[in-house]
Amino acid sequence: MKKFDTFWQAVRDFWGTGKTGVALFLISLFALIYGKIALDFEITQGWKGHVSVQNVVKDISAFIPVGAATVAMIIGGIDLMMLLSDFIQARREKKIEAAKVAAKEEGKAEGKAEGKAEGKAEGKAEVYREIAEWERRRKEAADRGEAFTEPPPTKSQENSEE
Repeated sequence: MKKFDTFWQAVRDFWGTGKTGVALFLISLFALIYGKIALDFEITQGWKGHVSVQNVVKDISAFIPVGAATVAMIIGGIDLMMLLSDFIQARREKKIEAAKVAAKEEGKAEGKAEGKAEGKAEGKAEVYREIAEWERRRKEAADRGEAFTEPPPTKSQENSEE
């Protein structure tokens, strides 16, 4: 598949720089083929020398605009296909880029939600440890018969983010 892509990229690069050469070659080829046909026709009708040469040249000169128009349509068709191909490729790349951005944003949102959940769990565990530590100190003071005047731990932030 990679070789095929490389080949088509080479064709596209050539088309950008060598299109004029291709057009001139095709017009010349068509004129040569038509000239051969006109010459064969004159020979089968009976060669009349200079008059036959004039007829062949007249036929070829009448064919050149037709051949040029035919080549122009062929080249225009190829250009149109390449233009559409570029448009489709740009759209595809744009969709891929948009999907990457959306996935990144979704990942960020999931990460934030996960981080908040972990933070809440850690906060609760810390509060439970503080309460347990306070309860342990209170019991130790009660076991020693001392008065325990330390207030119980409270939430340090009343307006914590949810």
